[in-house]
Order: sequence, then structure tokens, then C-alpha cells
Amino acid sequence: MKKVNDILRENQLLKKELEGILEVIAENEVKSKGLKVVEYSFLLSETLKEIDEKPMSYLEEIFEIDKAALFINFEELIIYSEEEYRHIFKANNKTFKYFFIEKRPYLSSGTVNLISEFNIMEDIGSYLISPIILNDKIIGSLNLYSKNPNRYTNEYNSDFIKDLCFKIGIALKNINTNQMLINQSMVEESSGCYNKKAMYLFLNSFINRCYRYGHPFTFIILDIDDFKKINDTKGHLLGDEVLAKFGQTLVKSFRKSDIVGRFGGDEFYIITPESKKDKIEYITSKTSTILSEIYKKTGIRKKASISFGYITIESIDKTLENPEMIFKLADTELYKMKKEKHIKR
Repeated sequence: MKKVNDILRENQLLKKELEGILEVIAENEVKSKGLKVVEYSFLLSETLKEIDEKPMSYLEEIFEIDKAALFINFEELIIYSEEEYRHIFKANNKTFKYFFIEKRPYLSSGTVNLISEFNIMEDIGSYLISPIILNDKIIGSLNLYSKNPNRYTNEYNSDFIKDLCFKIGIALKNINTNQMLINQSMVEESSGCYNKKAMYLFLNSFINRCYRYGHPFTFIILDIDDFKKINDTKGHLLGDEVLAKFGQTLVKSFRKSDIVGRFGGDEFYIITPESKKDKIEYITSKTSTILSEIYKKTGIRKKASISFGYITIESIDKTLENPEMIFKLADTELYKMKKEKHIKR
């Protein structure tokens, strides 16, 4: 009887052990399939917004991650926008070079070795951060955070994140390439400014951001005064050169968050996330200074003068719900300024 009991007891222990093994296998199979879903979702994403809403969310849910973040190197990629994302953040080359002493995943408990740019969650217990590499350059990083200090330790197998980051790199490259093609269709070759088509698209984007998040912005139209006289006296070739240099210098002189474009002829526009009057005055003053310098360099002895019309949007209502309405209001202000100048002559 004792032998029978021993055999039964051993079988029960063996059964429990086998059940435990089967549970681990089943869990691993689910996570393996889940990882495939995440990878395919990254590769099928056509925009950063899709990446933010789908694969990054799937990653958190399937693997029970407290916070998953994708950092984009905006100095290597042109795809990052000022739109609000839940999982996507921007950083520069310096951030990635400082953190990734070697181009490999880093994992640790606590935040002692974590740089401030990556410290985006309260109560970080441990983290796993891997570079996303394309053509031997770090174009971003995938950051996984846990409140559990024992989750991401040296015993953790981080091989999966290398493969995942490779797929993310491909996805980001595809989105970046598409954005470059779109930008080429919206940018003037001579001046490097955005064109009229781009103006409406950007205004729509700023309107939506203001409506959803309350972010203000200012739309500015600028018109070079009496530019026709330069064309008539100096010739259209010089006139075109001045306009091209003016546009190029405007683009170089303002931040990436400021949209600089040319509406047509000698009319340009700037869309800026600024709303304070002193900031707007700085922008208008700077454009006038730029034109004066270009006149001097091209031998034009005429005094540089620009008329401006602008409108600051701090909230969206029915009178400001589309780009045409905003353009019309700014254009009205431009006309007022030109009329005042004409009266003073």
C-alpha cells in the first residue's frame, strides 16, 4: 500500500509540474502570436498616429507593460509633428548618443542610470530601452517601463526587443520616405517655402489641435510693399532672385515648429504656435530685417518695407472653423495696413 501511495503522490506532483509547464508553454505561445501581431501592425502603419494608436497600444496590452514609449530622433527623421501622442516622444541626436554608449538594449532597476529625457513615468521600478538603428544611425528608441523593480533585470531575455526594433526601423523608414515625397509636392523648389496647397493642410492641422487640445496659434500674411517697381526697374530675373533668397532665409531663420510658406508672387505666410503679441512683433521685425539685408546684397537701394496681416487663434468657434475663414481675416488685416501706409504717403 505504501508503494501505491508513493506512486500516486509522485504522479500528482508530476501532474502539477506538467500543468505548470503547459501553462508556461501556452502563455509563451500567446505572447509569440501577440508579438507577431505587434510586428505586423508596425509594418502596416502609414503614419505616426497609426503607430501610436495601434502597435504601441497592443504592445502594452499583450505584454502587460506599464508604459511603452517610442522616441523619435527628429534630427534624422522628418516625420515627427507637434501633434499630441500618447506613446510617441521626440528627442535629438545628443540624447541618444548620451544614453546609448553602445548600440544595444539597456535594462536596469530604478532610475539611477536613466537620463531625464527618458524619465517619463512615475514610480519606475525597472526599464528596458533599445535603440532603433537604420544605416548605422540611431533614429529612435523603444522604451519599456515597469513599476516592478524585478521585471527588467540582467536575467531578462531581451532578444525579442532587438527583432522588434528592426521591424520598427523599417516602419519608420517607410513613413519617412512617404513624408519626404509629400513634402516635395508641397515645397517650392526655388525658395524652399511651403506652397499654397500646404498652407491649407497646415492650417487644418493647427485648427484641429486648437480644437482638441486648446493649443493657440497665429497665422501671418506678409506682402512686400511696391515689389512691382523692382520688377519694372531691375527686371524679373533679379526680382525672382530676391524672392527666392527671401524665402530661403525665412525658412532657415525660424524654428521647425514655425511653418514658412509662399502664397504666391510677393506674398508669404507664417503659421506659428505663438500667441503672445511680443513674439509676433519679433517675427514681423525679423522678416523686415531679412528683406533689408537681401536688398543690400542684391544692390537694391530701395527701402525694404513689408505689410502684415495676422490673426491669433486661441479657441475655435463657427467663425474660425476652416482655413478659408482664417485666411480671410488675416488678409483683411493686411489690407488695412497697406491702406494706412498709402494714406500716409
